[in-house]
Amino acid sequence: MDECIASATGGGAPAAAPAPEPAPEPVAEPAPAPEPEAAPVQEAQPEPAPAPEPAPAPEPEPAPQPEPAPQPEPAPQPEPAPQPEPAPVVEPAPAPEPQQAPAAEPAPAVEQPPAAEQAPAPQPEPAPQPEAAPAPQPEATPAPAPEAAPAPAPAPAPQADISGALAAQIDLYNGAIADLMSGGDATTAQSQIAAAKAEIDALCAQAGYPDTATCLAQNGLTLPAVPGIAVPPAAETPAVQPEAPATQPEAPAQPEAPVAPESLPDEQTEVIENLPAGITQEQLAPVLDSAKDGDLVPIEGQAPAASATPAVIAAPPTDDAAAQADFQRPADAAAMSARLDEGNAVEAAALAPQDVPQNVTIINQTTVVNNVTNNVTNNTQNNTVNNTTNNTVNNTNVNVDNSTTVINQQNNTVIQPLDPGQAITQVILQVGTQLIVNAIGQDTDRFYNPQQDEIFYENLSNGRTRETITRPDGSQIVTVRNRNGDILRRSSFDPSGREYVLAYFDDRYDNQLNSWRDPGLDLPPLRLNIPVRDYVLDASYADERQVQTFFAQPPVEQVARLYSIDEVKRSARVRDSVRKLEVGGLTFDTGAATIGRDQVNSLSNVANAMLQLLATNPGETFLIEGHTDAVGSDIANLKLSDLRAATVARILTDFYGVPPQNLATQGYGERYLKIRTEKAERENRRVTIRRITPLITVASK
Repeated sequence: MDECIASATGGGAPAAAPAPEPAPEPVAEPAPAPEPEAAPVQEAQPEPAPAPEPAPAPEPEPAPQPEPAPQPEPAPQPEPAPQPEPAPVVEPAPAPEPQQAPAAEPAPAVEQPPAAEQAPAPQPEPAPQPEAAPAPQPEATPAPAPEAAPAPAPAPAPQADISGALAAQIDLYNGAIADLMSGGDATTAQSQIAAAKAEIDALCAQAGYPDTATCLAQNGLTLPAVPGIAVPPAAETPAVQPEAPATQPEAPAQPEAPVAPESLPDEQTEVIENLPAGITQEQLAPVLDSAKDGDLVPIEGQAPAASATPAVIAAPPTDDAAAQADFQRPADAAAMSARLDEGNAVEAAALAPQDVPQNVTIINQTTVVNNVTNNVTNNTQNNTVNNTTNNTVNNTNVNVDNSTTVINQQNNTVIQPLDPGQAITQVILQVGTQLIVNAIGQDTDRFYNPQQDEIFYENLSNGRTRETITRPDGSQIVTVRNRNGDILRRSSFDPSGREYVLAYFDDRYDNQLNSWRDPGLDLPPLRLNIPVRDYVLDASYADERQVQTFFAQPPVEQVARLYSIDEVKRSARVRDSVRKLEVGGLTFDTGAATIGRDQVNSLSNVANAMLQLLATNPGETFLIEGHTDAVGSDIANLKLSDLRAATVARILTDFYGVPPQNLATQGYGERYLKIRTEKAERENRRVTIRRITPLITVASK
């Protein structure tokens, strides 16, 4: 009876009973196999357990021993329902699990659930429960995640709806500025500018933009910054530009300075971000203009100085004053004044004709009369061959009426004088094998407004002349030239009479101007001591702050002496001492020096950077260089490049308010190509700007 009762009760919890019967346990050795749990097949072994069900007779005794292995039982209890779900997740054997599925069906039939209640003790086996962890895979049903997709949906771009209207108003705005600068009615132009700006503000507000600057930026539009015109809207464009990190510009120049100069290649080449199709790296020219001049035949009698050996590579000077530390500078500022010498007043018509040095030959002389109109008209007469008239009309914002008279002459030594402010003379000069364009009166033409300014001349000693331009506010521009037209001194005086020395030529070197000699011959060949990316800056990839920081950098070497402005223009080796900013995004009309009104805004950052530097030092001077490609004749390209440089100078003054006396211009034609090719190449048609202040005047302290 006891055994019967034990057998009846042993189906459930005789966990202790099987323990005292260790002998049958060895028979149950197969039971440990199910412990690895990974083998649900062993759970199939308990399947025979239902077979002993008919054997509650004496045979059940061994049966209960496999049954006491309740360890598998607790596992199936959590697993019966979840296992079918993890089955697809179980990578090892999804197939066997379906086999267990039928086994699981009888499992619920068995009255094991109460056993499960009694078997909380074998909780050490909850290890299988982590297997149930895959059950949270329903969480993997993050179908809600795609619901995040609608987030971008709220980005409806109503901005696109107003882009066309904005562009139309900006065209009206630019057109009104162009009319104002070309001599149109100021009141009408100002009202048109204000109306266009008001409409732009209204369009941006209706579209829900926080401000006009953001509105224009997101639509890829800008309003031209025009500091020279007192129009409120113009101030908005600079407001957008400062968003660029103001500290970034300093990073490129200063961190690169520690680069060991001796680690740089002997000759660095031009850097072009994207090479044009068909152009190879081998076609890139040296970055230094003096290296590009290497193929020129030396001028007779002008051999390099004996001391012109390669210089010791050293780091660049820290500032302009340090760059000028090696030469003697005037101790008294008054000695540099453009008013230092006494003169005798003389009428412009009575001025002596300008001479040319003995080693210079006049090849071509062109008179250009500048009258501002609404169109561009080129009337050309060639007095040596025939009379032809070519009329070309282009509606642009920089409008010039060029009446050109060409006088081809050789071996002449006199340049015809012209009325100041009414005409300029483009003279093509030959020095050795080199051709140089000299635009007589071009700077005066930019400085002097015959309608409101006064101009008078004085004869000084040694064949010099002094030109003084007085403006309505009392400010003056005073220039001293020698008999060849070279600028020896230039100063600007503010209305209070304070003098700012723009150019000072040391009289001790006056004899070097009697015949044109390249002062760069006295210097050793320049080996660039900074990375080329610190030496050349592309304005199209820089903001206003970066341009300002770049312009403020000192020369890359010690300055040997102060030069005349014209010496700097004529000497590639001297110009190479200072860095250059390239403005390559300008598109000039074919064969002309005019640009469309849409091009004016591309000079905004350059102009604003100049104005910032001039606010600190009104004595700065910037040289604007014009360059063409190699298509066309040398003479035609020289003239064209010179007029294009003058056009950029006029835009900087007329549209942005950069004082004209702080700008000098020079055309170089096809002489300094970036890419060595005879084909039409856009990269070669460009304008370069250098701050030449430390080369022509004593550095300010």
